[in-house]
Amino acid sequence: MKNLLRFAAITIASTALIAGGAVSATASTVAAPAPVSIAGTVDTAAAPYRIHGSTGVRYIKRGKKITFKLKARYVDDAGNVVGIRRAKIEIFKGGKWKTAKNVHLKANGTGKYKRTDKKRHKYRMTIKPTSVYQGGSTFSFKI
Repeated sequence: MKNLLRFAAITIASTALIAGGAVSATASTVAAPAPVSIAGTVDTAAAPYRIHGSTGVRYIKRGKKITFKLKARYVDDAGNVVGIRRAKIEIFKGGKWKTAKNVHLKANGTGKYKRTDKKRHKYRMTIKPTSVYQGGSTFSFKI
């Protein structure tokens, strides 16, 4: 909620600058190293925050059972790490990336997803871009 209010304040301030005769107004962004690749093109004025460098997915495989541990975060203007609430696990089947599960994450941006699979497949985590943060996807990994 605090970040939503911060984003609304930035929007109001940029609108006031434009109404006051300023040529353009942009929200400042925090440059953080991001190992995730940007999915598609997202206007940085519409999505001012980048995905944090700690964003990623880990897995544990025991027999046929796979447990994915997800972490999805971004950094706001104040330098606070904020959790992203939704991420997607995708599986590569038939030459296409298909959604295996839409995972709802905790407030701190962490979550788990368990799956049973007999065959080896490629997996990746994808974050959909919004007006607050830029989206992206992790590198694919084969399990």
